[in-house]
Amino acid sequence: LKLFFGFRRPTVRIVVASWQMGNCSNSDAPSGNGVPQHEVKLAISPIGVKIPSLPEAYHTSVVVDDKEYCFTSNGVVCSRSCKSHARFQNGPAKVIHMGMSHISGEEMLAGLKRHFAPGTYDLLRKNCNSFVDCALFYLLRRRLDGKYRILEQMLECIDDYVAFVRILSMGEYMPNPKANDFNVGKILARIEAVSSVSVGLADKNDGRKCKDSPGSAGKDAPDTAWVKQVAAQIAMIPL
Repeated sequence: LKLFFGFRRPTVRIVVASWQMGNCSNSDAPSGNGVPQHEVKLAISPIGVKIPSLPEAYHTSVVVDDKEYCFTSNGVVCSRSCKSHARFQNGPAKVIHMGMSHISGEEMLAGLKRHFAPGTYDLLRKNCNSFVDCALFYLLRRRLDGKYRILEQMLECIDDYVAFVRILSMGEYMPNPKANDFNVGKILARIEAVSSVSVGLADKNDGRKCKDSPGSAGKDAPDTAWVKQVAAQIAMIPL
């Protein structure tokens, strides 16, 4: 607190310092502030042929201020258009406005890229939808709708279907050992815990609550009846 006295009434100036303790700075913490000014959109393309009565598998990416962020085997790839959807017919099939964020795309990338390093992609356990789920939570405290995370829901339901998909794909799908320790829920919980320290006081004052909790799946887990059928469809996705 600094006091500056002139000939008129005293002026009180509050100086807020930013600090770090050694190497304890946490890049998982959303660092944006002020009025939300970054538009966040969700780009969606269905994968494969639609089968009546069965849910579809989807490819998704997040777009911040018209810049796309997508997770691939090369890590998080950025482009000025929805380039990752170009391989799908009429992709992206849908682009949805998700909201406005005070966090920029680059800040989001800085906070999440270490969790989505090159070479850690896995078709079933750590894919584009896993990244988008985390990115939306980082930017807006929202989860990716469950219908777009059908692969992840399938694995949460019955883990043995990883082997089942591999068999149906004639061995082409191989689980990536570098994705063994990956867990979306842990990343989201970390983001929430760190950001709560930063905005906890403000949240108490205005009564805000996050739109979706880290554990929220958006929809109930799928029943076993169609999980096997979906797994068979997944096996046909080009790797």
